[in-house]
Amino acid sequence: MNESSLLLLLEQNFHFLRPLWLLALIPALLLVMYLWRINESASSWDRAIDKDLLPYLLDGTKSAAERTPLILLLTAWTLAILALAGPVWEKIAQPVQQRQDALVIVYDQSLSMYASDFDPNRLTVSKRKVLDVLDMRTEGQTALVVYAGDAHTVTPLTEDSVTIRALVPSINPNMMPAFGSNTVAAIERAKGLLTDAGAASGTILLVTDGVERRDHAQIGELLQQTGYRLSILGVGTEEGAPIPAAGGDFLRTDTGEIVIPQLDRASLQDLAALVNGRYVDMQLTADDVNYLMAEDEFFSEEDLADVDQNFDIWHEVGPWLLILVLPLSALIFRRGWILSATATIATLSALTPTAPAEAAEWIDLWKTRDQRGQDAYANQDPISAASLFTDPSWQGSAAYHAGDYPAAVQAFAAALSTEDADSHYNLGNAYAKGANFEQAIASYNVAIALQPDHEDAIHNREIVQKLLEEQQQQEEEQSQEEQMSDEEEQEQQEEQQEQQEEESEPQEEEQQEQQEGGDEEEQEESEPQEGEQKESEEENQGEEPQLSNAENESQESLEQWLRRIDDDPGELLQRKFQFEYRRRQVESRSNNQSAETQIW
Repeated sequence: MNESSLLLLLEQNFHFLRPLWLLALIPALLLVMYLWRINESASSWDRAIDKDLLPYLLDGTKSAAERTPLILLLTAWTLAILALAGPVWEKIAQPVQQRQDALVIVYDQSLSMYASDFDPNRLTVSKRKVLDVLDMRTEGQTALVVYAGDAHTVTPLTEDSVTIRALVPSINPNMMPAFGSNTVAAIERAKGLLTDAGAASGTILLVTDGVERRDHAQIGELLQQTGYRLSILGVGTEEGAPIPAAGGDFLRTDTGEIVIPQLDRASLQDLAALVNGRYVDMQLTADDVNYLMAEDEFFSEEDLADVDQNFDIWHEVGPWLLILVLPLSALIFRRGWILSATATIATLSALTPTAPAEAAEWIDLWKTRDQRGQDAYANQDPISAASLFTDPSWQGSAAYHAGDYPAAVQAFAAALSTEDADSHYNLGNAYAKGANFEQAIASYNVAIALQPDHEDAIHNREIVQKLLEEQQQQEEEQSQEEQMSDEEEQEQQEEQQEQQEEESEPQEEEQQEQQEGGDEEEQEESEPQEGEQKESEEENQGEEPQLSNAENESQESLEQWLRRIDDDPGELLQRKFQFEYRRRQVESRSNNQSAETQIW
C-alpha cells in the first residue's frame, strides 16, 4: 500500500471503536494543570526578596525538573487512552466457525405428566425446563419431538430456537392422538431427524418420568455406533401423585384403583448407563439442565466447522501505542520520581470519574430483546412484545395477536423464506385478518405449492375464497343500490320540476288578471311546494340508515368468517398429529404398542 492510498484510507475510514474512552483525557488535563499551577505558585521567598533579585538567588532548574514528570505523565496517559479508544481505519477478513452439534428434545406427553407431585403438575414444571434448554442454545441446530402412544415431530432441526420456544406452551397430552408412552418410537424419530440432517454427532435429550425396562435393549440398539448421546431428565418423584380426571375424580385402573404414576429413577439410570449417557432428576434450580447440557466432555474443536463466509472486523492499531508507553513507564524508577508518581496516582484515583454507562434497564443485562419480547408475549402483552422482538417472524406473530395486521403483514413479509411454507401461511393469515383477501389467497397458494399437504393453508384458503366472493357480491349489491337510489333521486327531481312548471302557469294567469292579489296567491302556492321538498328530503334521509344497516350486517358477517380462521398453534399441532397418526395406520407403518401397555 503506497502513501497516497494510505492517506486516502485514513481520511475515509479512520475512527475510534470506543470513542467514549477519549473522555478520560479531560481528568488528565485537569490534573496536570492543577499540579503545574501548584508548582509555579509563589513561595515564602517571593514575599521576602525583591523580584528583580529573585532569579539570581533561587535555583530555577529545580522547578523545571519537577515539571518533567508531569509532562511525561500526560504523554503516557494520552497514549494509553488513545489505545483504549481503539483507533482503526481498515478491516481484515476473519473466518467464521460454527458448532456442528445438534440437539433433539424428546418430550414425554403421556397422561402421567398431569400428576401433581410438582406444583402445579409435572407438565408445567417440565415445560419450564425445556424453555431453559432452548434459552441455552446460542448456536447449533435444535429439534423437538413429542410422544405418547406414537411419536410426532413438532419442529425439525433448525437454528431458530425462538420458534420452538413459542410452540412449547401449547403442547399438552390432550393433543396426542394415541395414549401411552412409546419411548422407542420417539428415540427412533429423533435418530431419523439427526440422520436426515447429516449430523455426525448430536444429543438426544429425553424428558420423561419413566421408560419400560423391556425397551432398554431396543433403544441401545438404535443408538449403538451412531455418535449420538442420550441425556435423560427424570420428571416426578418416587412417591408419585394421582392424575386428575374429569368431574373432579382421578384416573383409575380397570379395577377401580387410583393410578399413581411414580418416577422410575432406577430404570432411567440403568438406561443412561447402558448407552453411556447422563441422567439427573428434575430440580427447581438450574443445576439439572446445566449438568445435562455441559459440553466439556462432549464437544471439542473437531466439532467446529468453517462457514462459507467471512466476517470482516476492524483491525485495531491501539496496542502498538502501548509500546511507546513502556519507556515512559521505565522512567518512573528514577530517584525522586516514585514519590511523585505515587502522589499522582493517588490524586488520579480521586479525580478519575467512573466509566459512563448506557441507560438501560436492569433486565437488559441478563436477557436479550427477543427473550424479553417472549416474556411479554407469554404474559399476554403482544403490543409490548412486538416492540421488543428483533426477529421479523416474532414481530409478525406479536403484531398479529395485538390486532395490528398491517404491521404483521410487513413483518411476515420480511421473514419470508422461499422454502418455508409456514412463513407464507402466516403472511396469508395476516392478509386475511386485514381483509386483503386476494393477497391472502396468493400467499396460501404459495404455501400449498411448497407443501401440498398443508391442511391449514387449504382450509383457510377455502374460507378466504368464500369471504372474497361474499365481499364482491356485497360490493355489487351496494353499487346496484347506489345506482337505484341515484335513479330514484333523479326521478324525484324531474317530478318536482314538472310540478313547479305546472304550478307556474296558473300563477302567471292569475297575476295578469289579479295583479293586486298575485303576491298572496304566490305565497299560498309556495307553501305546498316547500312541504313537498321537505317530504322528499325526509325520504332521502330515511334511506341512509338502511345503507348503514346493510354495512353493519356485512361487517358482522366478515368478522364471523374471520373468527373461523385457525391461528392457535396448539390446534394446528393437534390436527397435524392426528393426520400423521391416521396416515401411519393406513400405511401400516405406525409403531403400535402391545395391548399390555398402560395408557398413562
